[in-house]
Amino acid sequence: MEEFKLSDDVLEQIKDFNYNYYSLTDEQRSLIDKLILNEELKERYKENGLCQDCKQPNTGETWCKSCNSKHFQQNFKNWTSGNDEVDKFIQKMQLKAKDYRETLEWIEYDRFENVEYLAKGGFGTIYKAIWRDGYIREWDSENNQWKRVKFWDKDYENFPVVLKCLHNSQDITDFLREMESHTITSYDDYIARCYGITKDPISNDFMMVMFYAENGSLRQLLNDSFNSMKWEKKVDTLQRIARGLKNIHEQGLVHCDFHCGNILNNVRNSTYITDLGLCRPANVKPSQNECEKQVYGVLPYVAPEVLRGKEYTQKSDVYGFGIIAYEVCTGLPPYHDIPHDKVFFFFFFFC
Repeated sequence: MEEFKLSDDVLEQIKDFNYNYYSLTDEQRSLIDKLILNEELKERYKENGLCQDCKQPNTGETWCKSCNSKHFQQNFKNWTSGNDEVDKFIQKMQLKAKDYRETLEWIEYDRFENVEYLAKGGFGTIYKAIWRDGYIREWDSENNQWKRVKFWDKDYENFPVVLKCLHNSQDITDFLREMESHTITSYDDYIARCYGITKDPISNDFMMVMFYAENGSLRQLLNDSFNSMKWEKKVDTLQRIARGLKNIHEQGLVHCDFHCGNILNNVRNSTYITDLGLCRPANVKPSQNECEKQVYGVLPYVAPEVLRGKEYTQKSDVYGFGIIAYEVCTGLPPYHDIPHDKVFFFFFFFC
């Protein structure tokens, strides 16, 4: 699809304007509204300002897709993961990124320090590490290089990340599918970000480089501090979760594994949805969808229709959100006072 651009005539008339729309005078804003007739371009200019290099409206915060895709492309020859499919995937995501939060990069393993084991789950092993470089934020035209964020919080002297190694990551299809799900849904800051891909030099397993949440899961937060949580905090938490789930659904996806353990919190009390390994397009029929051939997830959060053999849908995710809302309001795990193993659910739903 051809991208809309400001004409040379319009650029000539606004060449001396500040790049930030909201810092313009009322007269200058009025002129902008008259000159830029295309609503998409006008909205991009208002939200993101003009690119200082090409003078076109940025596609994201401090981000120009047209210019930055060229910067990425010029660097393709300088790196490789050693796997052609992984290389092409990263390159594809770099070329289509409209915002810094949609970027991925290949990160050599030696760029990480203090790698330590955190946990092992049903689908992968999690490590914590310090990333020496930090993630790409914008292009530095003066120095002809990327500006990076190394310290996301004043309390940290380094940039902590999670390295997620999926079991059998040599089967790269599922690995890349989870990476893409995180990347296309992380625009609104309610989904845990993926920064890139690295490779364990010992096991040769590919690893996702992801956002680190030092407060752990929502379940841990409720266990540790529910009694001190105010209702404003509880409502804010549920709003953030709902916005993240809405973002996933607006991308045409189903999470398929929506529970309290897959919602993270950091020191700034922000809430993020994570673990999109089972995330699938909502319009895929059951016969084509692995996650719909058998029941996955944590049983108390699985919708009744799924337990009865129906496919996972976006409504199934909403059921899981309802269970999470119960937890946030009461502080109690679901079905905490009755058994909820496989035998219980079999008799409850099928007898």
